[in-house]
Amino acid sequence: MPKPIYYTKNRLLRKPENFSDPQWIEQRLHDRNTRIIPVWRNRNLVLGHDSPTAITMSGDHGRGLLEIASQIALLGIDADETGSPTERAIFAVDVSQHELPDLSPIMGTAEFVDLRRVGVLMDAHEGSLLSHARGLMYWHRHNCFCSECGSPTVAEEAGRIRRCSNALCSRIHFPRTDPAVIMLVTRPGPDGGACLLGRHENFSVGMYSTLAGFVDQGETLEQAVTREVFEEAGILVDRVEYRASQPWPFPASLMLGFRARALTFTIDTGSDELEEAHWFTRDQIARFPDKGLRLSRKDSISYNLIKDWLDEDV
Repeated sequence: MPKPIYYTKNRLLRKPENFSDPQWIEQRLHDRNTRIIPVWRNRNLVLGHDSPTAITMSGDHGRGLLEIASQIALLGIDADETGSPTERAIFAVDVSQHELPDLSPIMGTAEFVDLRRVGVLMDAHEGSLLSHARGLMYWHRHNCFCSECGSPTVAEEAGRIRRCSNALCSRIHFPRTDPAVIMLVTRPGPDGGACLLGRHENFSVGMYSTLAGFVDQGETLEQAVTREVFEEAGILVDRVEYRASQPWPFPASLMLGFRARALTFTIDTGSDELEEAHWFTRDQIARFPDKGLRLSRKDSISYNLIKDWLDEDV
């Protein structure tokens, strides 16, 4: 796969030895080496547009941020580029319950923005930390009540879990990630064959992407690929091969990238899952800009799957 795959460069030691010690957590929260990442309604605090930088607070200067946060969670201990742990703890805090004017003291000239707008322009590790913070805060906000008995849940173990407050239940809830397959289907032919791309009605004008879908209960990843391609485009496939994965916290998915070979070539989008789908050769994709068309966003593994195929020797 061509590099980088965005949001995959998280170097954190996610479960440090003392993560369940409240005293250790309290010390870390106020340590000058600690970095605190604020999240507001699924948005991250970023400064700049051309070269955006994540805005974080140090532990010794972040007391005001901690006081207004509805949720605090330890993401982990940061590591250097060699993978060796540092002394820097990374926390995420949720301030979604406040309106923007009330947050101006912590924002300064920075803005809370959708990570998908700026992720491709950021440092890879920094962007990965922001995606981690966004995903975990989303999970906390949407799991405030126990799915077993309906009682409120409370965060424990520095935000790694939520526990039902009902003593008769006490069910533990773990952060959830929804697995989804995303696949580039190719067919043989002259000049290197073609790949199958489609578009949903909610896509931006002119954008085409690989097919994708969530994994159902009781099926393998390979079966999910086969099913989704047939459901969306009426194409039968074989040679389903795993390529790479990508965390995709928009809101809570893990994208599992595959390639597959088409056995049939006639496209049928009659299920209405796709607005349209077509076979595209490399030459046709190269002429996309001339026709006002474009590939999927560069921070998606879909783009990597397509680019990988485009760069193959034919």
